[in-house]
Amino acid sequence: MRLSVHVGNASLNTMEEISSIAVVSPSILEGKKKKLKGTPKSIKKQKAPDVEVRETPEGDITRKKSKGNLFKNTNFPTDNTVTKSGKKKQTKSPDTVSVKNNKQKLKVTPEKRKSDTSYDGDDDGSTKSTPKRVKFTPGKHSTPQETPNDVTKSTQKSVKQKRTKKKANVSLKSDKTGDGSSTVSEPSGVNTWAEALERAQNQETDVSWEQAVAKARGKPDGVGEGEAEKVGAGKSNSRENVSEKGQKKVEFEKKSKKEFGSKVMKLAGKTLKTLTGKAAKEKENKNSNKRKRESDAAGKKEDDKTKKPKLEEMSKKDRKKVRKMQRTNFEVIQQTKKIWESLRRHDLKAEEKTKLCQELMNMVRGKVKELVFAHDTARVIQCLMKNGSQEQRTELFEELKDDLVELCKTKYSSFFVKKVLKYGTKAQKNAVFKAFHGNVRKIVRHTVAAAVLEYGYNEYATAAQRSALMEEFYGPSFALFKSPNVTTLEQILKEQPTRRDMILSNMKEAITPLVDKTVLSHTIVHRAFFEYFTYASNKARMDMIELLRENIVHMVHTRDGSRVAMYCIWYGTAKDRKVIIKSFKGHVVKLCKEEYGHMVMLALFDAVDDTKLMEKAVLQEMLKSLYEVCFDQYGLKVLLYLLSPRDQVYFHPDVIKVLELGDANPNSKKDAAVRRKELLSAVSSPLLQFIVDHTKELVMSNSRLLLILDILTHAEGDPTAAMEAICKIAAEPFVSGSLENFHIIEHPAGHMTLKKLIKNDAERMKQNEKVLFTDILLRTVSESSLKSWAACNRGCFILITILELNNEKMSAEVKKRLTSVKKSLGKMEFKGAQILQSKLNEA
Repeated sequence: MRLSVHVGNASLNTMEEISSIAVVSPSILEGKKKKLKGTPKSIKKQKAPDVEVRETPEGDITRKKSKGNLFKNTNFPTDNTVTKSGKKKQTKSPDTVSVKNNKQKLKVTPEKRKSDTSYDGDDDGSTKSTPKRVKFTPGKHSTPQETPNDVTKSTQKSVKQKRTKKKANVSLKSDKTGDGSSTVSEPSGVNTWAEALERAQNQETDVSWEQAVAKARGKPDGVGEGEAEKVGAGKSNSRENVSEKGQKKVEFEKKSKKEFGSKVMKLAGKTLKTLTGKAAKEKENKNSNKRKRESDAAGKKEDDKTKKPKLEEMSKKDRKKVRKMQRTNFEVIQQTKKIWESLRRHDLKAEEKTKLCQELMNMVRGKVKELVFAHDTARVIQCLMKNGSQEQRTELFEELKDDLVELCKTKYSSFFVKKVLKYGTKAQKNAVFKAFHGNVRKIVRHTVAAAVLEYGYNEYATAAQRSALMEEFYGPSFALFKSPNVTTLEQILKEQPTRRDMILSNMKEAITPLVDKTVLSHTIVHRAFFEYFTYASNKARMDMIELLRENIVHMVHTRDGSRVAMYCIWYGTAKDRKVIIKSFKGHVVKLCKEEYGHMVMLALFDAVDDTKLMEKAVLQEMLKSLYEVCFDQYGLKVLLYLLSPRDQVYFHPDVIKVLELGDANPNSKKDAAVRRKELLSAVSSPLLQFIVDHTKELVMSNSRLLLILDILTHAEGDPTAAMEAICKIAAEPFVSGSLENFHIIEHPAGHMTLKKLIKNDAERMKQNEKVLFTDILLRTVSESSLKSWAACNRGCFILITILELNNEKMSAEVKKRLTSVKKSLGKMEFKGAQILQSKLNEA
């Protein structure tokens, strides 16, 4: 089967020719001055299309482009026929060059005739098209016949003249066909390839083009053989009438078009070779670049293996290891750490421990100063100081004795100094305190070194050594010249009264920078502040209070610190006291439970006139945790002080003496009795309710016995509910000698509670109180329960206490209930039964 496409008189017989003609011919026809509209800007970058050939049912050839997108946005003319209804119908030409890509199918049909479209040229070289109706007549080589409505021949001639004057602007568009494929047709108004030849040769007619179209088109759909023969006959007759001049003209035209076709094929071949050559070259360059990159990567890997890695390229763990390796004693450090791991075990035998200590000492000898400052090796030296022999400890100390102050200031080496204070000899400890001389004021400001000084001052310093350390706050002369016989500031002021102002001035200068430091919590600092407040004037105290008032809460945990806080409360103004109270927010319960902190609470109760502020800021927070405060040794004293302030039954005389130092303060204006009554009224109701809620726990506790008695005696309000709660416990069935559940009658604390509450009724009767505990007890306890009390010694003494109240009504009630047990009491041997029997026999 032979494949051919006719363009004019040129016949394209191969796939390369077909594909290349679509690429090259428009630019050639236009004289390479104007590119084809709708095609890519650079034809050289396009690949040659792949063409697929298939045979149609009529025996014609359809060529499809399988890859590429060369004919995108390109339209070639299609045949338009008019149906009987007057509508246009697109007919598919048998000879169709169809191009498809992945998404659309493009069909290239032969061009329309010149009579299909009328052109209206614009000034800029573009054309406007108006489609015309075309009517086909039967015949093998039938040509379209113009309808009466079509334009005249003169009009066509004028259109042709316009075309020869202006350049053609080829615009290719894609139209969708009914079957889903895209038909590429040349829009009306655009010159065909044959017309371009005509302009080039200045010819007006195009007979050869009509012949080529008719031959390519074949029989139109619906045209019979007879009609086709008629059409062919009509054509042959017309050809015979052509003049000799016309025949020469046709021959010249055929020859020219044939030459043109050969030129087109040559140029198309060259273009195709150029495109394929460039593609191959680009592919080769791409492969060579890839090989080059691979070789570079391989070379880089080899270089990385041989090249020394940079620190920033390493992981954190590797960098740490490299830094350790750069240390001078790296090998020694690694070996000592291994020995230390074995030496620190608790189950190590004494012989092995001695051997390891000696081995470790041999390794660190002469290098102790270098190792003691590092975080890991410092632990090795500490372990050797702890587990080594006395000779080894001395050897370590001798290497470091000249740098003790420096060691105190470093985070890890400071622990070695603490180990010297703990495990060293007396001479070594004295050497440490001697190293502090002249440096105390500097050391106390240093966070790390102050902790070492605090440790030595509290745990291992003697009274003379503590005094020597404190003397450095008194002035430079005391730091340089120590007085061995002087132990306190009071003694110094007695011996040298003229130096009082100088000493206090130096102390103020030394302790003022410590106010905002974390070292404010250390004991030695508290001692310095306490001595200053003790001997300073009122004005100097008030100035220091203003600086210290917001940080008082950090000092109340020591004896001297709590005294400083008490001085601030006593001699501070109302504003200072308010700031101090607010600084205690969130710490009230803790203060109540501290050995020295609870003294600050007692000073607040004695000195602060603003009882409303005390109630909101202090008492409410304390009452929220009343159980916790009540069952604490020091919290109980706080509650008792609210109920019975400075009562010697509950408080030691020394404590009362200390509290009395604040009575002469110049800032407390309210009468002490009024102040105490206002505070008592704020806590009375919660305390009475507390007895109701926790009766059994309170009555069975020895230390809480006094609290119950004090609450029922001094609390404002009706105590009936609290007394009834206690009596209900006493009314429970009693079995003498039962060890499972101690009854309140036999309980050591319980029976004492009842006795004291009954005795307290004597005082209540003197005060004409209507509510008496004994009266409620006799109403609550049944006769049988009261008789059962007489079966034990403690029960008998409770009954004797009721009879000794000298209340005739109550005594008569008890005697009446115990009449039946008089004889039984005579048979009992314990002392209480005998006394009870004698009381009952009395008239």
